[in-house]
Amino acid sequence: MSLLWAISPLVLLGGAALSVVQLRGMAEAAGALRSELQRFGEVHVAVTSLRSAAADLRATSRTLHRA
Repeated sequence: MSLLWAISPLVLLGGAALSVVQLRGMAEAAGALRSELQRFGEVHVAVTSLRSAAADLRATSRTLHRA
């Protein structure tokens, strides 16, 4: 058996190892993205309530100006 036959399995194992490392990094990035999207949802709720409060304040201000 020559050395050429050993090179292919070694290259495949190296590629598989690199793929596992990349997939682990992608999984960590996906977890971080999920966390950031959850925080974005919290901010969205806060902004929505702030807009609602501002609209109520504008309506009250208009009423007071007319009186």
